[in-house]
Amino acid sequence: AALPADVKRVRVIEGSQVNSGDLLVELDDRDARLDLAQREADVAKAQAAIAVQESRHKADLETLPNERRLYNLVQAEVKRLVDLKKKQVSSQSALDTARQNAARQSISISRIEESIRTHDSKMLELQAALERAQAALAKSRLQLERTRVKAPFAGRVVKVLVAQGHRVSVGTRLLEMFENTSLMFRAMLPSIYVPQVRKALAEGKPLSVAGKVDGNEVTGHLISLGAEVRQGSGGVEALFLIDSGWGWLQKGRVMQLRLTLPNQSNVIPVPFEALYGSDKVYVIDDEQRLRPVIVERVGETWLNGKNQVLIRSPELKAHQQLLITQLPNAVESLLVEVVPGD
Repeated sequence: AALPADVKRVRVIEGSQVNSGDLLVELDDRDARLDLAQREADVAKAQAAIAVQESRHKADLETLPNERRLYNLVQAEVKRLVDLKKKQVSSQSALDTARQNAARQSISISRIEESIRTHDSKMLELQAALERAQAALAKSRLQLERTRVKAPFAGRVVKVLVAQGHRVSVGTRLLEMFENTSLMFRAMLPSIYVPQVRKALAEGKPLSVAGKVDGNEVTGHLISLGAEVRQGSGGVEALFLIDSGWGWLQKGRVMQLRLTLPNQSNVIPVPFEALYGSDKVYVIDDEQRLRPVIVERVGETWLNGKNQVLIRSPELKAHQQLLITQLPNAVESLLVEVVPGD
């Protein structure tokens, strides 16, 4: 949660598939709306202060010439009374009153001039206050928006951690979800296939992977190999980004995957029973005896409804007979009888 509030409503349940922007959780927005109203009032007040200052400045500019003319008239009156006083035809009190009027008029002019000189700085101060109020208003609107928790991406809800009426604080986890386009398989790649896969990655060749969940096809592609080998694992961990079939998956589910390796030449598909150890098969020579041949195990393939291993060796020739039955006592030169297959 981005703000403290009560949970008003939860719109999703565990397992829900959501699109980006879908509403997930509603928080009580009454406090946020009250704060928004206060911030809007602060902005209006700051805007009014700017309008008042601009109006005052306009009035000062219009008043100053009149005040200066009035000051000149008062000064002329003082001068006239001084001359009359010298002729003893005017009283001292009249002269004092005129001088007081002149002083007051001078002060009034100074105040107006000071107001005009400081107008720009006052406007800067008021503009800064307006910007602070506008920033607070924007933050308040953001807080109100955060009372409606929406999906940041298309994905699936894993867990819902709150319910209606719960009080949450800043940082409280509301739910867990994963993004469809970032969902990955994590699988152990047998060591014998690592060189081929590493080479294909270095050359930028795409390596696709496919599997089924409850009869539904799921596809993906290899993005990287692990940086370490776990002791006793017999392989390297590989990461596959899912391309399709997200809706059939659950986080943490175990499934079988088929990795499509780059095309290989001069390979032969044989049943797994034909392989002895990891790299040996037996050829049946013309005398019906076994002859061992060391082969390279290239990969596996699905052929005629069965999983078969792909092997390669320069010693394997066309039309040779291969032992495909597991014999516990198979050794070189062992005499065998060939029988037709099913």
